[in-house]
Amino acid sequence: MKQLGSFSRLAGVAALCALVANLSLAAAETGKAEITGIKGSVTVDGQAVKVGDAIKPGQQISTGAASKLDLFLGENGPTLVVDANASVTFDELSFDKSGAEPVITTKINVKAGKVAGYVKKTSSQSKYVIQTPTTTAAIRGTKYQVTEDGTVAVWEGSVSVTYRGNTYEVSEGQKFDPSIGAVVANDLPNPLPSQVSSTATSALGGTVLITPTRPNPGASEIQPGQ
Repeated sequence: MKQLGSFSRLAGVAALCALVANLSLAAAETGKAEITGIKGSVTVDGQAVKVGDAIKPGQQISTGAASKLDLFLGENGPTLVVDANASVTFDELSFDKSGAEPVITTKINVKAGKVAGYVKKTSSQSKYVIQTPTTTAAIRGTKYQVTEDGTVAVWEGSVSVTYRGNTYEVSEGQKFDPSIGAVVANDLPNPLPSQVSSTATSALGGTVLITPTRPNPGASEIQPGQ
């Protein structure tokens, strides 16, 4: 009888754990990246896109030469700029507001090219990670730029960079240089001007007017004919 009682208690605990796990999964929502500006040639999974389209986790972003893509990530950003000749995917975009503090998870894979962004401050349990072929950059409350070769530049906040088993803290006004494996002064131009684009060149050709319906601080300026 004691064994049956113990079994019942264990079964009850297992059922409770399963219920909590299911509630956690149900509470988490999948984010998306909304296109707010396009310059030049930009495709998602090989298809041309336009302002207002949403990019989901797992889709492949590709930009051509002299091209650029502005994205609004909402809870997971808010701002991301994908530069020319880039190949980028979102491995995860999710947020969970069911707890005492929101838990926001953003995972970006930069296979080629570079990305820059503005990340608002989030809870201690949240994660914003950019993976390149050589480095992992953990970002929190930061204006940054990450390049496929592992270069990480910071204009505000700080980024924790893992490279070849070592971790480097990159603060405001600094960059991590993988060619020497060290943190040095940031001599790169800030890719995140404060004004939002008013016009852009679409992937299908021609000029389109952008009237942003989302706040997009720090987005790149994309002018017609550039």
